[in-house]
Amino acid sequence: MQMMLLMAVLISFLFLKDQADKRSLKPLTNHSFNNEEYCVIDIRDYIVAHHSPYPGAENIPLSYLPRALKERFDCSKSILLITDGKRGAKLAAKMIRKQRQRPIYYIDSAL
Repeated sequence: MQMMLLMAVLISFLFLKDQADKRSLKPLTNHSFNNEEYCVIDIRDYIVAHHSPYPGAENIPLSYLPRALKERFDCSKSILLITDGKRGAKLAAKMIRKQRQRPIYYIDSAL
């Protein structure tokens, strides 16, 4: 009986956590946006970002993002992530949410 209750609590927790992630990271489907509304961060590798740059984006690869957020990145607007997959966007959003409570959107450049 206790084991079933524990499993139900665990499943509920995982479901609610997934729902919270979906609410905090939203895809931006309209590619015509105003740079004045967003702080645009390109979290792709340096090489990929160099070969296909995104106008107005600051390239901070995902592996350097925690350090950049602490040292030099200060933004009071919503954040737009340029990524090559949703997995990277979720990881970046998790890092950003630890320090800033801003809406986070992403554009998948692979699409």
